[in-house]
Amino acid sequence: MPSPEEAPPPSLTRSALLAEDEVPAADTEQPEGSIEATQAALDRSLHWRARVLLEQSASAAQLSDGPAVVDALEHNNQGVIRQIPFAAQRALAVSRNPNSSVGELVALFERDPTLTQSLLKVANSSWYGRGDDAIVSIAAAVQRIGYQGVENVLLASIVEGVLCRPGGAYQTLAGKVWSHMLRTAPLARRLAPAFGIDPEKAYTLALLHDVGKLVVFDFISARRRELHREVKVPETFLCSMLNHLHEPVGGHAALRWGLGAEAARALAEHHRHPVPTTPDLLTELLFVAERIDLVTAVRYDRLNWAVIWDEGAITTDRGAVEERFAAAGE
Repeated sequence: MPSPEEAPPPSLTRSALLAEDEVPAADTEQPEGSIEATQAALDRSLHWRARVLLEQSASAAQLSDGPAVVDALEHNNQGVIRQIPFAAQRALAVSRNPNSSVGELVALFERDPTLTQSLLKVANSSWYGRGDDAIVSIAAAVQRIGYQGVENVLLASIVEGVLCRPGGAYQTLAGKVWSHMLRTAPLARRLAPAFGIDPEKAYTLALLHDVGKLVVFDFISARRRELHREVKVPETFLCSMLNHLHEPVGGHAALRWGLGAEAARALAEHHRHPVPTTPDLLTELLFVAERIDLVTAVRYDRLNWAVIWDEGAITTDRGAVEERFAAAGE
């Protein structure tokens, strides 16, 4: 089976997937960029991707549990995507509230030694440490990395704890996807200024860019427990399902977890296939950061910047990005 963190976009463009009159119509009453409009766009994307996936699948896949999994992902995303635990929701709410005190943030970590360890590791990383003395207190770590940094620590802990332990045959696959996401996040943060993107926002979105794949693994695991048997999905069909559906599923997850429409659209379109009709620097950044990791850390190949720029239809100045990438290795 191809490595699950490698997710080339579907082989057909949207115009080739469905005739124009078959594409579900957009709700023109919803303001562009609103949560409702984004939700509707994600639903349409899931619809045509699921349809093409099933139409292209082999007969063995049609007779497996695969079509039922696809149907659930397409029509029941709220039930498929696990909600963040209530305690974690409260913690995120504190980190996102600009009126929260350092003491309130400290209290979040004092109750969880593992979370504290993650916080201190981030605060003493090369990105935040910058040669300063090592930090050993929670309060100092919170002050060093800021509210967005604290939110990123919490999100990483939540995703790893909730979605990265499907068990069974998918545990190794989920681990590979999560490792890819963890590598891509700091890379996106370092490259972000070249794209005019806030580094912490870049980190958050890159950390979550393939979360749709983890949702698929998690749902299959839940189905296994519900059916009291293994969920039978051929490897080739599973790979195609991940590649076709993980973007809109990830977008739905972002909405369900309160990350907003902008984050949902970025996760849902980070493969830039088809290329956005208007400039979209967030997806440009995610595309480039992901492609760099896949080439260097998964395929162990040499970077070809021209190919990346061509395949992603990147408009950002290539020299500025290459310069920041080279500086990261110094």
